[in-house]
Amino acid sequence: MIPTEEEKKEYLAYKTWQDVLENLKSYEGDMAASAAGKTDILFCGAMAAFDKGILNFLNELVKANAGIKFCLLSEVTAEYRRYTAEKVKFPFVCTPHLFAKEMVITGMCVPVSKEQVRQIGKKTFLSEALRNIKARQIGLGDGYAEAWVFYAYKYICAILELLSPRAVVLWNGFYAFHHIAKGVCREKKIAVMYMEFGCIPGTFCIERMGQQGESWPARKPAKFRRMEISGEEMEMAGRAIDYLKRTGLNRNIQPIKPFSAGCMKNYRGAKKTIVFFGHNEYESGVFPYNFNARKYHSPCFACSLAALKYLSVLAVKNDWNLIYKPHPAMVSLGHEEKNRKWGEYTDDVNINSLIDFSDLAVTIVSQTAYIALIREKPVLMLGYTQLKNKGCCYEAFHVRQIQKQMKKALREGYTEKQRENFRRHVAGLLKEYLYDDMQEKEMPLGKRELQGIFDHWTD
Repeated sequence: MIPTEEEKKEYLAYKTWQDVLENLKSYEGDMAASAAGKTDILFCGAMAAFDKGILNFLNELVKANAGIKFCLLSEVTAEYRRYTAEKVKFPFVCTPHLFAKEMVITGMCVPVSKEQVRQIGKKTFLSEALRNIKARQIGLGDGYAEAWVFYAYKYICAILELLSPRAVVLWNGFYAFHHIAKGVCREKKIAVMYMEFGCIPGTFCIERMGQQGESWPARKPAKFRRMEISGEEMEMAGRAIDYLKRTGLNRNIQPIKPFSAGCMKNYRGAKKTIVFFGHNEYESGVFPYNFNARKYHSPCFACSLAALKYLSVLAVKNDWNLIYKPHPAMVSLGHEEKNRKWGEYTDDVNINSLIDFSDLAVTIVSQTAYIALIREKPVLMLGYTQLKNKGCCYEAFHVRQIQKQMKKALREGYTEKQRENFRRHVAGLLKEYLYDDMQEKEMPLGKRELQGIFDHWTD
């Protein structure tokens, strides 16, 4: 979306730290939220900036639940505020400019008081959010992150006080702004739900327990496996997998460039090829690497780089080719330059062809594991996602298990038992867990009935 000349000025408005603080504190005099009135369900996210059918889905969800009051907190800037106004068919509020997800003024030092720093330190979720934004954003000036966290907390408290929602739905609960929102909701005893792209392309997920390893399929794998699945549902899951493999459907438009041996500097054709998929470090529950991260997401490694270094040693020891594919968000944030020396680095190729080229896909928590399974490649999981204990892939949740499991995966490949378990897993996901994104495609994927999702909090 192209900004107008007037909208472009918004990006150039921050010449001094006073300008930054003025925007961060602008909510104090901004009563735009009052127009939305009291609400039942508050959606929060920057979806308007990367809309892939999300806003249309929300419009349909709101329409299907006519007795409930909804509002969207749109965390976007300039032209995307305009886009929000054009696309959203229910009440919305836009955050101050500098609370928009990708809007950061680098190199700007902002004064913060000892009292502000002390208040951040008093609340664990604020301290964790501070660590997150400092690690995520390269080149922040002194005090900028502290000021951002302090005023984000103030803003979220104010907006929740004004709108008084019964439940808040966060698009990705791991991002710093939403980590703060989750903490405030817990303080105020407001229910929290989570929304994201589904683990199967062409779907969305809305859930209560959490995301990835905190989701109910991951927390209660035995219960998920016991779900009653009919022969018709198994057949539909098989058709869905075939469709996804044939079309290469993905949440992101894939580069035209296919992966081939020519993309590698030191390819050895007679050797097995491992591809390691990195994850979005700051939006996957792994950072900061604390008790919760180890329990629900990554039991062995604090980050993709730590795993990559370990895998590179195994690759040399066992004479394997090792390819590293980072998460695109980490590339755009500028975090991947230091990782290029570990294995064969690639970031601008069609992911389907990369998987097809490889003998084994390895990841900690990347949902690319689902694409690999769809393409009938063996997968080794080093962390927890909805795939946990489903019998679809190889698992190594302790460092000592990794080499053994890699060798087993390369020897046995994608087994018939794993294929059948994956089909059953997909059947369960489409039956009870995922919603169709309502975009145009050959067949629906997931639930299409949207009425009643929020009855638990609005009865």
